[in-house]
Amino acid sequence: MTAPTAEGVPLTSAPFADAARLDALLGDPWRTDNPYGFAAGVARDAAGEYPIAFAGRLTAVDFPLLALPAAYGGALDALDDTLLRIRVAARRDASVMPATLLSCSAATTVLAAGSPAQAELVAGWVRQGRTIAFALSEEETGSDVLANWCRLDETADGYALTGRKWLVGRGASADAAVVVARTAARGPAAFTAVLLGPREMTGVWRQAAQPVTGLRGTDFADLVFEGTEVPRDAVVGTVGGGLAAAMRAQQLVRLLSTAACLATADTALRTALRFTHGRRVGGVRVTDTPYGARELGLAAAELIAADLLTLTAGRYAHLSPGTFGLCSNVVKRAATRLTASAIARSRALLGARGVLLARGPGAVVDKAQRDNAVVEHIDTSPFGVLRAVAPQLPGYRAPFTAPDPSGTDLAALFAFGAPLPPLDPAALDLSARPRDLVLLGFAEHAEAIAHALAEQGQRRTASLVRDVRAALAATFVAAAAAQRDRTRGAAASPEPLDLADRACLLYPAAAAALTWWTRPERGHYGEEPGGAGWLTAVLAVLLALAEGRDPRQAAPDLPPAHRALTRLAAARLLFTAHPVPLSDGPGEDLEDHEETT
Repeated sequence: MTAPTAEGVPLTSAPFADAARLDALLGDPWRTDNPYGFAAGVARDAAGEYPIAFAGRLTAVDFPLLALPAAYGGALDALDDTLLRIRVAARRDASVMPATLLSCSAATTVLAAGSPAQAELVAGWVRQGRTIAFALSEEETGSDVLANWCRLDETADGYALTGRKWLVGRGASADAAVVVARTAARGPAAFTAVLLGPREMTGVWRQAAQPVTGLRGTDFADLVFEGTEVPRDAVVGTVGGGLAAAMRAQQLVRLLSTAACLATADTALRTALRFTHGRRVGGVRVTDTPYGARELGLAAAELIAADLLTLTAGRYAHLSPGTFGLCSNVVKRAATRLTASAIARSRALLGARGVLLARGPGAVVDKAQRDNAVVEHIDTSPFGVLRAVAPQLPGYRAPFTAPDPSGTDLAALFAFGAPLPPLDPAALDLSARPRDLVLLGFAEHAEAIAHALAEQGQRRTASLVRDVRAALAATFVAAAAAQRDRTRGAAASPEPLDLADRACLLYPAAAAALTWWTRPERGHYGEEPGGAGWLTAVLAVLLALAEGRDPRQAAPDLPPAHRALTRLAAARLLFTAHPVPLSDGPGEDLEDHEETT
């Protein structure tokens, strides 16, 4: 199943070939002498060191340009491709993401709302390898950005910044920054974004970097402004439009950050598979025990769900940026939650080795788990995401049975790896309208999907598809009722946020069903064309989680996910829907079930 190679680089015209080439360039991550391998990442993490050599190797092949649209001289042609290229690098050490791609937040804010001159300026900085920090959060207010107090005051010559921004990524070393500060007393239009270049940054006091639990080696430092002078032409967009510009940009940033979640989960699961294959209990390999098989199957289903959701979101942002807002929030919440669970299961399967600090499989998975946890809370926290999702759900109550009004071809949405129209950050929209492509597409086609599955003899999967549709409809009805009842509203009850959390689990179930239905000629995750074993496992697990049940109840539906994971690992393929060859050394043959001495 691996592709032919020349000089170690896979030769293939298949989708995501660039991801395979990048992984081949970085070499076998299991080799302890590979500076881009797992052992090197663990050593840097233990020492709290910045990944200088790794970042330099990636910069040499224009990796930092993956978040910059091609129209601005970047390497971003399709976000689903970008996500997989980031994953093959970050699976080795997720710290390379803030080391190479941190300018994404600031640059996208400017591309979404700034002037053409500002867009060209920041694009030039990114191409030159300069780092642009993004300063929004404040320690006293946390996710309540409307309460931020750092202010931008008008002066005779321009503006002056006063206040402090908290935990700014690369704050201690950035060459420039986009800062969102208060310019009015209240409301979302009370904030303005300004672009500080190298000259203005000389007037900023940078506090020492604060240690964090994961992504170690990246400086998260506070920026302190004491009347910092800002020229008038530094305003990004309009005065009062800063928060809206930042929130539009965060739609893409949230998606890109989930590449680290998938990367860390891939590493944890791959490590657990190797360990459970070689470890025996009572003469039986751990991977073949009922407990080991179930836990690996659960982790596989969680990872598959997150993989499909992120790939779908990557294409969505190109095809319909004006309706992408809900999907962006869902992918951040669901991908972080599902991958965190998959990593936890992986670590539990390592037994006592899961607590060893500096070496072995436990150290690799421990780092993956801590890096994953940091991603969950940056670029919008879980609480912030759920607060953004909850108000949008009531709008889907009435039109949930209506056809998709957008005109977007659903087949294009799920044609992973196929060409896409250019990404347009300026077209991103914050309007909360019931126009999400996945939800409305699933509403229109759920019964057809179930019928097609039943016709193939997949009655269990067909039943699960209908259950997902019923659960989504019930969620929207409950959200509308809670919105009308003040005693059930977000100010008085956690119910709206709980319903948002439920929707964030049902949404990837809808995406998975649509993936199967729109691409019948493909065999995802190593199955034959039309194979639905992986879909059965994903739907069963997501429904259990959405309904508050123990996902272990889905055990009868999990074997196909376990087999899919084992097949991909044995063939040295990334844990994703399309085959992406990896450079991993042979290790054990994961499909050999014979006893060894």
